[in-house]
Amino acid sequence: MSNQNRIQPQSLSAQLDAVRHEDRRQILFALRDVERWQPSASDFDGDRSLVGEPAVPAELYHRHLPKLAATGLIEWDRETHSVTRGPEYERLRPLLGFLSKYRSE
Repeated sequence: MSNQNRIQPQSLSAQLDAVRHEDRRQILFALRDVERWQPSASDFDGDRSLVGEPAVPAELYHRHLPKLAATGLIEWDRETHSVTRGPEYERLRPLLGFLSKYRSE
């Protein structure tokens, strides 16, 4: 792996940016209890454009999944649309635990 592609450890600012958007939080929360997760339109609210099979909201496909993958929080298989925890995911787990206490508010 070249130095350019090496994932840098997540700073608090990067972690907060990762959880700032509701869809990214939903992805990260989904991975807390499962090894592999496959997003679908039924997992997300709203009237959204869909991409691929199974249908995935376009904003997820083009924006949120790539962003989380680039930071190492998830690994995303574009062919199967499956998502697994990335090498940086465990560093985010304490923040997710804190956020889950206030998730329904």
